[in-house]
Amino acid sequence: MEDINEVDIEEIETEKQPVTEMTETVEHNNSTTTPEKPKLVKLPLTRIKHIMKMDPDCNLISQDALFLVTKSTEMFLEHLAKESCKFMGMGKRKTVQKRDVDAAIDNIPSLCFLDGALE
Repeated sequence: MEDINEVDIEEIETEKQPVTEMTETVEHNNSTTTPEKPKLVKLPLTRIKHIMKMDPDCNLISQDALFLVTKSTEMFLEHLAKESCKFMGMGKRKTVQKRDVDAAIDNIPSLCFLDGALE
């Protein structure tokens, strides 16, 4: 696995910079800008809650549980994407394809539970 031409993940992570969005609010005909709080999660919480409620054993979902499931889902998807990106780099391509995701699932032990999930 060490022989793989890996995309330098550390370089990609250092390029990430915190995003602070600005929104314009109008107060008494005066245009002012106020910074928004940066979001802690990127996936929509309502969609995750809806998926969680599909389980018949799940009646109530606390906000803390919803946040933790959403954040862990984001972290898992990021891990899967990074591993798939390594296999993309081996093929000297710039686009991640299904075969890269399949290769990551087949070769990374922590992802073996996904075997057959994309079929």
